Amino acid sequence: MSPSLVFVILVLLGLNTYQVFSQTTIDCQRPPQLVDPALCCRDGGRDQVAEQCAQRILGTANGQKPGGPPSLETAACLAECILTSSKYIEEPQKLNLANIRSDLSAKFSNDSAYVDAMTMAYSKCEPQSQRRLAMIQQQQSQQQQQRCSPFSAIVLGCTYMEYFKNCPDHRWTQNAQCALAKAYVTQCGLGA
Repeated sequence: MSPSLVFVILVLLGLNTYQVFSQTTIDCQRPPQLVDPALCCRDGGRDQVAEQCAQRILGTANGQKPGGPPSLETAACLAECILTSSKYIEEPQKLNLANIRSDLSAKFSNDSAYVDAMTMAYSKCEPQSQRRLAMIQQQQSQQQQQRCSPFSAIVLGCTYMEYFKNCPDHRWTQNAQCALAKAYVTQCGLGA
């Protein structure tokens, strides 16, 4: 999945946490300067499933501004499409970790550190995402019917946050701005 697409999902879920201060003290209460997570920790990139889902969901999003960020509902549907099409979800709000590991191992057969980091992130984020979804559902009125559950978007946001915090050394960019971004994400308790 494209890092910019993941970032949009994170921002829309209120997790705009890939931001850092340009000073040494980290204040979790103040939004720091934005840094692109893909510049610090390379992920697997956007694959065919993500491309097809983006075409299907973003190409037909009702009321979307062309080129603008997707709505929360559109982001939820996009994330749901990606995880369902990849067979990462076996039933509502339940990840299939065996399928996730198998798929990632096939796509990244020469990078077991990446496969391990992503699989661990999905595993750690599943229960956290289930709890967060339950809290969201309690706060919503029964009359608000959503087209897509936010569970997949919560899982993806959390997973990429955990991956960022545990980025394999060979995918990490060593510089002060990235070190500060990782410190902010870790110290402020973001992710799972």
